[in-house]
Amino acid sequence: MPAEQRMLITSTLDSVQEQLLQLRGVQTGPTADVARRLLRGLGHSAGLIESAWKRTALAAVNGGVPLQEVARWVDMPVEVLREMLTADGREAGG
Repeated sequence: MPAEQRMLITSTLDSVQEQLLQLRGVQTGPTADVARRLLRGLGHSAGLIESAWKRTALAAVNGGVPLQEVARWVDMPVEVLREMLTADGREAGG
């Protein structure tokens, strides 16, 4: 995973941790606002992590690791992983 992506994920997770502390009673706004910001941050982080693992899986397959082995590493059926990597390839290419 590129260093800038790791830094972005770390920064987002730090922000989420701060927001969690606000939910424990030191919040500056309504709980719903804090929860909304928290969920947005978590959603963004999840997207970055998903993108990173897909790129890593694709790099492994392109590097010669059998798809079945990569599927085992990510605990996913081979066909599901194949479809995900193929869909991502189509989206990136078109």
